[in-house]
Amino acid sequence: MHYLHAQVKDFVPAGNEKDAKGYFQYQNFRNALAEYLVLRTKDSSNVEYNHRIGLCYLYTNIDKTKAIPYLEWVVKQEKFDPNAWYDLGRAYQFAYRFEDARKAFRKFVATGIKDSNPISAKRQLEICDNADKLMSNPINVTITNLGQNINTEYPEYNPYVPADESYLLFTSTREGNLGGFINFDGFYTADIYYAARSNSEWKKGKGISNSINTYLVEEVVGLSPDGDMLFIYMDNEYGMSDIFVSEGKGKSFKRPESLGVNVNQKTFESGACMTLNKKTLIFSSNREGTLGGMDLWMSQQLPTGEWGVPVNLGPEINTIYDEDYPYMAPDGESFYFASTGHQNMGGYDIFKCKYNKPGNTFSTPVNIGYPINTPEDNTTISFTSSGRHAYIAAVMPGGYGQTDIYRVTFNNVEPKKCFISGIIMTVDSISLFEKYGMQKAELEKLRATLDSAKKTLNPKSDSSQIEYICPGLQAQVDFLELQTAVLPQVVIRVTDSKSGQIQGLYRPNRNTGKYIIIVKPGTYNFAFECPGYNTVIKEYSFHDDESSINNESEHIILTPLLDENKTH
Repeated sequence: MHYLHAQVKDFVPAGNEKDAKGYFQYQNFRNALAEYLVLRTKDSSNVEYNHRIGLCYLYTNIDKTKAIPYLEWVVKQEKFDPNAWYDLGRAYQFAYRFEDARKAFRKFVATGIKDSNPISAKRQLEICDNADKLMSNPINVTITNLGQNINTEYPEYNPYVPADESYLLFTSTREGNLGGFINFDGFYTADIYYAARSNSEWKKGKGISNSINTYLVEEVVGLSPDGDMLFIYMDNEYGMSDIFVSEGKGKSFKRPESLGVNVNQKTFESGACMTLNKKTLIFSSNREGTLGGMDLWMSQQLPTGEWGVPVNLGPEINTIYDEDYPYMAPDGESFYFASTGHQNMGGYDIFKCKYNKPGNTFSTPVNIGYPINTPEDNTTISFTSSGRHAYIAAVMPGGYGQTDIYRVTFNNVEPKKCFISGIIMTVDSISLFEKYGMQKAELEKLRATLDSAKKTLNPKSDSSQIEYICPGLQAQVDFLELQTAVLPQVVIRVTDSKSGQIQGLYRPNRNTGKYIIIVKPGTYNFAFECPGYNTVIKEYSFHDDESSINNESEHIILTPLLDENKTH
C-alpha cells in the first residue's frame, strides 16, 4: 500500500520542475499537469515539458484529446523522444481519429526503437481496425448520466445494482471520504457509496457503512443479482489488494470477510462474481499461471464453506493481455468481463459470452459494442432483471468531471408493459355488470369512487336489498342494485404529455363498460369523451425500471352536460 497520510489542502502550482517530476513519478497526473503548464509558460519551447503535458492529459480522465496539440508540436521538433509518436497515436484514438492514429503508430514502428508499451504499436493498429468495425455498427442504446445526486467532480466508478434496481452501490474517490486522506495519485482514498431509488429517481449517494469503509481503500467489485452478496476490493489494514465478501442487502451489509487463502494470495486480486446458486466463484488475479497479466479464475465452494483451489478459465476467455471484473447477469447465463485483449477498440472493453453451467464452460467472447465500449477504459457493467437496463461508469461529454455513472437502456429490449384498466360508468345509472361474481372489495371500491365524487345514487325504487354471497366467504352483504348504462359512443383519447402526440383512440367494452389499455413507459393524458357528457381527463406516469408497479386501475364517472335551456 502506498498512501500520503495527509489531509487534503488546496493545491497551487508553483512551476517547480522537481515537484512536477515528483508528481509525475507517483502518477499524480493532475498536479503534475498543473506544474508543467506553469513551467511551459516560462519555456514554451521545452520539448520535455510539452511531452509531459501531453502524457498528463492522456493519463487523466478529463479530456485526453487535449494532449494532441502538445504532442503534435513535439514530433515536429528536431530532437524528441520517439515514444511521442506512440503517445500521439493514443491521443488520436481518444479523438476517434483512427486513420491519424494508424499513421502515428506506423511512424513509431519505423523508428526501430524497442516497444516497451503494455500494448504494442502493432497491436494498436489492430485496435484501430476493430474500432472502425465496431463504430460502423453501433448498438441501439440510450446512455443517461445519473446526475448530481450520484456524480461529482471526482471519479465515480464500479456501479452495481441488484436485479430489481432498488438501490445502487458504487465507488468514489471524492472529498468527504472517511479519513479525508489522499493517495499518491492526488485523489481521496476510495470509499463505497449507497443510493436508494424511489419513484424512478436516485436519492443522494452516501457512504455505505463504517463497518465496510475505512480511511484507506475499499471498492465495490461485484454484487450478486439478489443483492445479498457484496464483493469488495480492499487495500487497507485488513487486506492488501484482496477480495472480501459482505452479506446483507441495501445499506445493511455485515463486516466483510476474506474469501480465503485459495483466493487471496500475495498477488493482486480484484473483481469477483458468483453463479446464481452461489457455489461457483469467478475472480480476477495476476497469480502464477496467468496467460498474461490479470486473468479470470474459477473456484468451487467446498463442503466446509471455503473456496477450493482455483483453475484458470483458459485461452477462450483469458489472453496475453488483461482480463478483469467478471460479472454474471441475473439470467444466470450471460457472463461479462473486461479485457484489453480480444476484439478490442482501446483500453479495457466489456465482452459477453454464454456460461454453460453443467460443464462450467464459456462460449467465445463477443465485444458488446460501441458506444458502451470506447477508446477509454470500460470495465464494469451491471444489469437489471429484464436486461433492458444496465449501469456503467464512463468518461463522456457533459459529465461532471472524471468518470461518471450512467444508466444504459437497450432499446431493442422491449420495456415492461403498462396497464390501465377500469370501468366507465354514469352517475345515476351504474351497473355492477357481473352482479353475482363481483368481489366485496371491488364493490367497496365502486362505492368509494362514487363517495369521493360526492354523487347520489338513484337505485330503482322497488330495489331495497339483494342477497349477495361473496365466493368463499359465504357472507351476506347489502348493496344497491344499480341499472346498467351502456355508453357506446365513449372514446378514450391517449396523448403523450410531453410531445402532445396522440398515441391512440380506444373504446371500452360495449356491454360492460370495461376498458384496458396497454402503453409503453412514459407520461400520458387520458381523455374519456362521450357526446352529451363532460370529458374526464386523467394523467398517468409509468416508469421504465424494474421496481415500479406499472398497473393502474381507476373507474371513471361521466357526468351529463348541464342543459342550459332548462328553467329552474
